[in-house]
Amino acid sequence: MILFNNKKILVGGKPIFIREWSNNNILSVQKLLNSNGQFMFFQEFKNKSACKTNLLQSYQVISAIPKNLVTKAKNTVPLESELNIENSPFFQLDDLTAIHLGKANTRDFYCLLNKKIHTRGQTGPTKWTQTMHLDEEAWERIFNSLKNICEESKLKEFQFKLIHRIVVTKKELFRYGIKTDDECLYCGDHDSIDHTFKDCEFVELFAKNVIDWFNAVNNSKLIPTIEEKLFGIMSGPYDKALFKSFCLRDRGRLGNEGRPI
Repeated sequence: MILFNNKKILVGGKPIFIREWSNNNILSVQKLLNSNGQFMFFQEFKNKSACKTNLLQSYQVISAIPKNLVTKAKNTVPLESELNIENSPFFQLDDLTAIHLGKANTRDFYCLLNKKIHTRGQTGPTKWTQTMHLDEEAWERIFNSLKNICEESKLKEFQFKLIHRIVVTKKELFRYGIKTDDECLYCGDHDSIDHTFKDCEFVELFAKNVIDWFNAVNNSKLIPTIEEKLFGIMSGPYDKALFKSFCLRDRGRLGNEGRPI
């Protein structure tokens, strides 16, 4: 039963941590108990632990430990035995990961938590992949290009939201009772993020006009795919500078036009 930074063991409404005790390997409630499962007297505890402490501090900690935790500690394997901390500073988390308990910090445990939780692909890219030809390599290029895909910060933010499919459309507004229907303002079909950015016939016509205008101005023959138009990744045999110019101008025009919801 862990002693420090335990939300059930509070002094002054806050979890406790005593560095002197921690340095002397007093990490669990069991370290405060004698062979009969009772709290040791102060002098006995001081002699056994060989750490600098005082009666008031010891009494304060003991008083803060709830009775149910004491009962549980009696029937639990001591933390130090479980981790084998006295013989080795390493805790084997799994076959590939060992934690050095003497050197580990908050960031290390945060990274371990993220590694444990984020075991699947992100929801937005996963859903886009269901209707588009995008593999892991393509998504890596998409995320890496975010900082250069357009010049304005607001458009970069919009692109990030588009990638993660968190751009609000009438589908979401209708679901939350803000709009009375989920019909597209232009064609009358059911609105969604897919409809708004690639399936609506009016959006397709607008995108075609932008591409035609760009080709006329630059004397080019750019015919981008839907993946290239939405995410700015180059897969066709285009001039790199020309394609980047298209991405910058395209997003600028789309951003300035806007699309009312």
